[in-house]
Amino acid sequence: MPELSISALRVVRAVAAHGSLSRAARTLGYSQPAISRQVSAAEKVAGQPLFVRGARGVTMTRAGELVARFATETLAGLDRLDERLDELAHGPEVRVRVGAFPSANAALLPFALARALEQQPRLTFALTEASSPQLVHQVISKRLDVAVVASGPGLPQPALEGLRTAPLPGGELTVGVPRGHPLAAVEGTVPVRELVHESWIVGKGARDEPQFGAWPTLTDPLIAFRTRTWHSRFGLVAAGLGICVVPDLLAPVVPENIALVRVDDPNWLGRSILAVTRNDGVETHEIVVRALREPLTIRRGADGGGG
Repeated sequence: MPELSISALRVVRAVAAHGSLSRAARTLGYSQPAISRQVSAAEKVAGQPLFVRGARGVTMTRAGELVARFATETLAGLDRLDERLDELAHGPEVRVRVGAFPSANAALLPFALARALEQQPRLTFALTEASSPQLVHQVISKRLDVAVVASGPGLPQPALEGLRTAPLPGGELTVGVPRGHPLAAVEGTVPVRELVHESWIVGKGARDEPQFGAWPTLTDPLIAFRTRTWHSRFGLVAAGLGICVVPDLLAPVVPENIALVRVDDPNWLGRSILAVTRNDGVETHEIVVRALREPLTIRRGADGGGG
């Protein structure tokens, strides 16, 4: 008696799932005649029809339901076998649960995870985005392994007692301006007094979600727009409708039509970015923390270099 091939099992499963030979063909990347041949081969092995062809597709016979169920179970078993063999050859995958506040999630964290994978390709990640106090609570309750949090003036202070912390790059603030803005041509830093009469594009969000407003030490800034996402803020800046505060950690993903300038402000005390883990962390958690601590690639000024 001939045996069902793996290809025939995949085809039967796809036809059963989609109720159509043509849709199964598109899903598997086969031609429709090839799908028909595989179905015919499977029916020959079964000794009876598996599908009834109709104008609107196919329906399964009782034998077809039995073979489709067998195909699903068998192919799932083969997938598990592939995974186990891969683990024997390369070691098991290791899952790390990582969280960050929104602006860190936009650039600092993705680049760090890419570096971590270069060191340990078997890592997999579950990502969370939340405010810093929420992230710290999730580390304490063992729902996160590594969190990236912010600390400093104007921010809700997370309770870090009993946790391990490591300082990260990107805690400084810059100002994003359109490329044609006069501030973009300034060499070196911009005195804070030059920002007094500018229109600002600021963030908005829930009370426990710190959003970047105008420059922190300005007393009565002119707010032109409030918007929730960085994409919107950058779009408004690029259109020449205002300027916005941009944390260093976002610099790698700032659009090219926005220049980043530093501000000379002796009254600004700065903020800190920290990686937070529990004291019972394992080596894979430390791989992520080390990757986070590597310097960011920062673009500055009108030409993307100094300024």
